[in-house]
Order: sequence, then structure tokens, then C-alpha cells
Amino acid sequence: MRAVCLSRTGGPEVLEVRDVPEPEAAESLLVIKTAATAVNPVDLATRSGQIPTSLPAVLGWDLAGTVEHAPEGSGFRAGDRVLAMTAQLGTGVGSMAEYVAFDPRYVAHVPDGMALTDAAALPLAGVTAVQLLRRTPDRRGRRILLIGAQGGVGGHVAARLLDEESARTDLLVRPADRSAWQERRAGRPAEGVVLTDPSRVESGAYDIVIDAGGAPGLIKAVRPGGAFLTITPFSAPDPDGHPDVAYTLIGVELDRDDLVSVAEAAARGTAPDHGITVLPFEDAAEAHRRLESGGFRGKLVLVP
Repeated sequence: MRAVCLSRTGGPEVLEVRDVPEPEAAESLLVIKTAATAVNPVDLATRSGQIPTSLPAVLGWDLAGTVEHAPEGSGFRAGDRVLAMTAQLGTGVGSMAEYVAFDPRYVAHVPDGMALTDAAALPLAGVTAVQLLRRTPDRRGRRILLIGAQGGVGGHVAARLLDEESARTDLLVRPADRSAWQERRAGRPAEGVVLTDPSRVESGAYDIVIDAGGAPGLIKAVRPGGAFLTITPFSAPDPDGHPDVAYTLIGVELDRDDLVSVAEAAARGTAPDHGITVLPFEDAAEAHRRLESGGFRGKLVLVP
């Protein structure tokens, strides 16, 4: 089978589509025929060597496809449409392959009517957002700043925050994304504004700051006794310099219930619609270049 492989770290040009052995059916593993797999920032960091991993490796965290083999009692059967987050760095299982064998405890059914290319874009960003919000302090009556609503995780966080009417949520986005987010929040219950200039963010103005975009300097926006949460370990503030702020770095964990929650939200139309760009495996390097440029909007999905 073909897979997007990494044998050495470096720029996008080090990515290769290679023939590798197909995973063997096992009693405990679900074998999925991949229809689509998303490209995420963690893939770029792994490819560049910023995040160490054992090499050679198959890249990728997100996938959607159909069940090829299902263990008895797994709750799945051949032909089922499914999605999964394989968490390649922790499990060693990359999603960018024609077939993937994975633990069925962390796989969910794709809702009826949802395209598999759309489903593949959901797992990592959506599950991270769910777990991030679960770890935020009580949001009732609080003033919240979300940094990076235009990104994958930020979009999922924003979609959920804007459905909460008990808090005021301000969004900080790139200038080019301001009008789109003003439209998205129109008619939603949460009060707040859309900001574009980090230098205009008021110091000590927020009870909670959620950083999904990598702006560590905005920990200054948290008032004493407030909280700063981030998903960007390589662009994070020094918590020792802010002893009066509760600091939390979020690392995503495998959780089937959270994956189901993300898929159901997308099926209801309450998840963000970033727009999907589909490319073949052979264009994996191009996908990395586009995402790395910083100007790409939407979600990049690779198909075998």
C-alpha cells in the first residue's frame, strides 16, 4: 500500500510516498481503508524535527474511511464509515496510508450524510477544542478572549463559545478574517467583539484568555487571579513571570466520547466550516508548503 512517509527531517521536500506493508488483521484492531486524511500543524512540526519522533515514520493524525476488518464485539462491521485520531506521536500509527489498523475504542462512526473528506478534517482540531474547554475555569459571567479563532482548533472553540450566552467572548483574528467572523457571530447568543490588533488588547481586561494561535505575550491581558490556557507549547509564555495567573498547557488525549461529540456537532451544523482543499498523497509536500506559508485558510486533506 502507499503511504506518506518521513525517513529524515527537513523541509517539505523530505516527504515521500512509498510502498509499505499493509497492516495485518488482528483480533483487537480495526483495519480502516482510508478515504481521506487531514494535514495538521503537528505534522509540520514532526517533519521539520521540531517535535522528535522515531524514523522512518508514516505521518498523520486524522483520518476517515471505511472499515475493512472489524474484530468481533468491537461495535463495527465491514463497510462502516468511520473517523479516528491516531495520535501518531504517541501511538506510532500514522494516518496517511491507504490502510490503517487502530484500536476500535478510539474510533467513531461518521454521521449519515457527511462526506468522508469533511469527516477527516474533524478529529484532532475538534477533540483538542473539546478538551481545552473542559479544562477552562467556570465561564459564567466571565470576560473571555479567544486568540486565533481562524485556525483549526480556534474555530471549534469559537463555535462552542459563541453558543454560550452566559459569558462575553471577544475573538482575536487576522485582519483578513475579521468580516467573516463578524458574520459568524451575528445572531449568536454570546456578546463580544472581533479584534484584529494584538497591541490594542487591554492589559488585565480578561478573566480567561484561550490561546489557539500562539500569542504568549497576551498573558498580560489576564487580570490577577485569572487563567491563561494555550495549545501551543513552542509559543508559550513563561508562567513563572506571571505568578498571579493560572497557566495551563493543553495536550490532546485519545477519547472516543469527545470524538463522537465533535462528529455530532458537525452533523448539526454547529462546528466551523473552514472549507476543505483536497489533494492527492503525491502532493503532501505542497500541502505542507501551503500550511507553512501562514496565509492558507481552510483545511488541507490528502486522499490516496
